[in-house]
Amino acid sequence: MAMRTTQPAEWVVADIPCFAVVGKVNMGKSAVLATLLEEDDDRIIRISPEPGETTRCQRLSLVLDGAERLRFIDTPGFQQPIEALRAIRALHGGQTGTPGLATLQAFVDEYRDTGAFEDECRLLEPLLQGAGILYVIDPGVPVYDSFLAEIEILRFSGRARLALLNQRGEDGGAREAEWREHLGKAFNLVRVFDAHRARFATRRDLLAALNQIDERDRAHLETTTALLDAEWQQRREEAAERIQSFLRSALKLRERGHYGEDAPAAEAAKRAAIKQASRRYFDRIAALEREAANDLLALYRHTAIQAEAMTGFSEDLDLASDETWRRLGLTRQQLTFVGAAVGASAGIGVDAATFGHSLGIGALLGGLGGGALAFFKGDAIPTLRLDLARIGPLGGQRITVGPPRNPNFAWVLLDSLLIRYRQILSRAHARRGDALASDDEPSASIARALPGERQKALARWFRSLAKSDDNDERAQAAWRALLDTLAAIEDEL
Repeated sequence: MAMRTTQPAEWVVADIPCFAVVGKVNMGKSAVLATLLEEDDDRIIRISPEPGETTRCQRLSLVLDGAERLRFIDTPGFQQPIEALRAIRALHGGQTGTPGLATLQAFVDEYRDTGAFEDECRLLEPLLQGAGILYVIDPGVPVYDSFLAEIEILRFSGRARLALLNQRGEDGGAREAEWREHLGKAFNLVRVFDAHRARFATRRDLLAALNQIDERDRAHLETTTALLDAEWQQRREEAAERIQSFLRSALKLRERGHYGEDAPAAEAAKRAAIKQASRRYFDRIAALEREAANDLLALYRHTAIQAEAMTGFSEDLDLASDETWRRLGLTRQQLTFVGAAVGASAGIGVDAATFGHSLGIGALLGGLGGGALAFFKGDAIPTLRLDLARIGPLGGQRITVGPPRNPNFAWVLLDSLLIRYRQILSRAHARRGDALASDDEPSASIARALPGERQKALARWFRSLAKSDDNDERAQAAWRALLDTLAAIEDEL
């Protein structure tokens, strides 16, 4: 969790490790901080394609378990590093050795209120107070003399220094070797990072690397890393709970309606009532799916995006088609095998065609944040379980619909949120835009690739739900299977 302050009483305080994030303009300093701190709100960390977006120092804190654990200072970029280096050396004059903190302090005192070297004075202030240095550069650009001047100025501070090669795009590291040659002479550590692609493990590794550049902060940073790991595990457990809650609600869902059986057109009234109830049923399934996916987005601190339709699916893709069975849910063979393994009837391997009419699976999996999802192609409705009962002494019939008869429905619903989960974990917080889309092919089934034991644990629980018997033991086994699956998805990214 990030906490922002632009005008603190002091940049560096005791007991909280602090790092000034410095570099030339438009090197991606803000993007690095956005991903490192999981912050996608432009009001807190503004990421702009225009150079020079950060014009003053801004404090951004990593908050864990309600306490500030790490402090970063997002500084303005160097504007005149060559001229600033020349001025610093002039202030050092004929003194022996190289310039140090005293000379940097004299430089800031000399130029702070003159309008000259304004950005250089601002970025040096946290260093003079004791902040370490996180130097961000783009290894795709040449090592100009201005960069060498920046490196030299930062070396003069004597502070703990980590250089971050912030790769951008496929050719982002074209000059990495050249950069390493120069940075290795002046920095304690050099690390590669991609702010627009970094996953949790990469973020964690970077935070852990800060351990290595200042021994005084080691115990504090080790505790911070442990807290970060504990929080991430807690999120994964909550994600499994939310996915299971969605599945429970969706598979237990029923929708009711009624019609008058004595009307002249009773059969037509019956068909209309079934159709309307079926529409309401799928609208409610859609709302549950949107709610669950939005919960996952919030859990992983993606607050500024919505989801778009899954790649490879269109609004009218049919669940009764072989293409859909090929890509989502379990295969017919898996359904038969898992069904037999959990003691279901031999008929659990129902042919896809028994699902009935067209169902817009693209709409089911897509469009979070949009209006109601369109589950219907024309006027066709899928085959739902249907119960009829007379309504008391006043006559008429009550209808109850849901869920679909096809046993693959639960697995398709599971796939929808597993695919969402993979997309969410794949998105770095530095990326901007209002659509959630994965760099990977997101429409391939995850459920059918699960180990057999996990499939059986989930199938037993699905069967309990179908019998209105939400067995605690089977529910717990299903939750563990979901938890293991979420961990496996993370490991594969």
